Amino acid sequence: MDTGQLFNRHALKLVLLGLVIAVAGMMAMGAGYAYAESPEFCGTCHSMDQAFSTWKDSNHKQIACTECHLPNKNLAVKLVAKAQTGINDVYHEVLRDYPATIKVTTQGKTYLAQNCARCHESSLEKTQMAAAGQDCAKCHRGLVHGRNMSKGGIKFE
Repeated sequence: MDTGQLFNRHALKLVLLGLVIAVAGMMAMGAGYAYAESPEFCGTCHSMDQAFSTWKDSNHKQIACTECHLPNKNLAVKLVAKAQTGINDVYHEVLRDYPATIKVTTQGKTYLAQNCARCHESSLEKTQMAAAGQDCAKCHRGLVHGRNMSKGGIKFE
C-alpha cells in the first residue's frame, strides 16, 4: 500500500485527531491565561505577600490585580505588558532581590491612573480631577494596599 492510499484511508482520523489536539491546546492555554490573571496567581510570590493580603481585605477584593496593574485597552497590549512585567517579576523573585518596599514603576503608575479612570469614569466625569487629568493615586494611594509596604519584598528567613 502506498502512502497516498494510506493517507486517504486515514485522512478523516488524522483531521479529527488534529482537531482534538488543537481544541485541547486552546483549552489548556485559556485555562493557563485565566489562572495567570487571578489574584491567587499573583499572591504565590513571596514578594507579593503584603500586597495580596491587603488586597483581600480591601473594598477592591472583587477586582483582579491585572485589572489595575496592566493596561486594558486591548488583549494584545495587555499580553505584551503582562509578559514584560512577568519576566521582570520572575527575574527578581528568582534572584531574591526585591526591596522591602516595592515601588510601582512610572509605567505602572500610568496603568493605574488609566484603570482608575476607566472603572470610575462616572464618578470622575464632573470633577476637577477629570478636567485637569490628575492622578487618582495622589489622594487614594493607600486605598487597596495600605500605605505601609514594609512587609513586602523577599523574606530571608
